[in-house]
Amino acid sequence: MRSMPASTSASDVLQGQWSDGRSSRLRAVEVSRVDEVLQAALGDELHRWPLAGIRISPRLGRTPRTLTLPDGGRIELPDSPVLDAWFPMPPSRVEAVADWLERRKYAIAAAAAITVAVIVGFVQFGLPWGARKIAERLPPVVERSASDQVVRVLEQFHVQPTQLSEARQAALQAQFGKLVAGEPRADQMRLVLVDAAGIGPNAFALPDGRIYMTDELVELAESDDEVLAVLAHEAGHHVHRHGMRGAIESSSVFVLAGLMLGDATGSSLTVSVPATLLSNGFSRGHEREADQYAFALLKRHGRSPKDFATLMSRLMKAHGMDEGDDAVIGYISTHPPSQERVRAAEAAAASP
Repeated sequence: MRSMPASTSASDVLQGQWSDGRSSRLRAVEVSRVDEVLQAALGDELHRWPLAGIRISPRLGRTPRTLTLPDGGRIELPDSPVLDAWFPMPPSRVEAVADWLERRKYAIAAAAAITVAVIVGFVQFGLPWGARKIAERLPPVVERSASDQVVRVLEQFHVQPTQLSEARQAALQAQFGKLVAGEPRADQMRLVLVDAAGIGPNAFALPDGRIYMTDELVELAESDDEVLAVLAHEAGHHVHRHGMRGAIESSSVFVLAGLMLGDATGSSLTVSVPATLLSNGFSRGHEREADQYAFALLKRHGRSPKDFATLMSRLMKAHGMDEGDDAVIGYISTHPPSQERVRAAEAAAASP
């Protein structure tokens, strides 16, 4: 092995790891500077590169620094004042602030707290606002395409044409049309009655204004007032564009969680679990908004939100749920706890 120049002191020799840039193999290396040349001793080999052709990574706390060599190789060295003497760099305010933060634990904690606060604020306020603005500007063809995809999924549940009599269908259609007449986006609303034993008592609104209601829900209701209370809720979903807003919010949450947790694909469990819980939070907010719209709409037509509470209570009994069960189900459900919705409807009915 060739000896190091006598002009190089032991304190100016740094120990590091060298990679040729073509494989993952690392080799121990001793690095020193002679005039304007960097030399590296790798066993019996001695390599030299002009300092002007080498790039050094900026300082970040006490993390190791990397030298990128002209031939594509890399040398990783522990941070040392010697490197600053070898590679003097013009001052960078951004790098100086980052280095200062990395060396102070209280600054790190404060920066982390601020970051969390910004993210929470964006998720709670910025993302819903942005989703609403985007949904308002989507052309009808996008809503129709999304709705058609949902219909194709419904076919897997063996959804059949309604078994209600033509007279019963006509009566429900007429009452629903009268209820939403003059409401925002009412011209797009269309009641679709279906027989769906695989889904059971249910109703849901699609982004393009189609509002599905199952025969099973009509049979569960004890009056048309209860049926219309549910339809008023679904009309609220369409008025507030919850279908497309929910799709935008959910997809954005998965992307955000992936970026934060280092999995931009959103495929891992660590991404999907928190993202799903966050997107469910948005859905519960949409349900509450649709409930409030329904209560106001019913009262404008001289109807009582109590009908909504009555049918909701009957749905809970049909599913064998009590208040304790609902507290758990409500937490992970896209809907708020049913008892909460019942109390909200009763309160709306009691208010002037």
